[in-house]
Amino acid sequence: MLGDLAGKAAFITGGGSGIGRGIAGVMARQGARVVVADVDAEGADRVAREIGGQGGEAIALRVDVASQEQVDAALE
Repeated sequence: MLGDLAGKAAFITGGGSGIGRGIAGVMARQGARVVVADVDAEGADRVAREIGGQGGEAIALRVDVASQEQVDAALE
């Protein structure tokens, strides 16, 4: 689908549910390290744990993309 993403990182906004969750899972299965960013910290954490449980590498961050300060902090 996406090819080999080993060595790449993916920053998925809205990753705690819905389409973002699906994208995070696909990218992790393709080998990317995933940052699951969502305003819903519990949802982001749940998805990151699911990815880790399937052998992928992911971290969860609570980020409100309406706040440029939060986005900048998350990207650092």
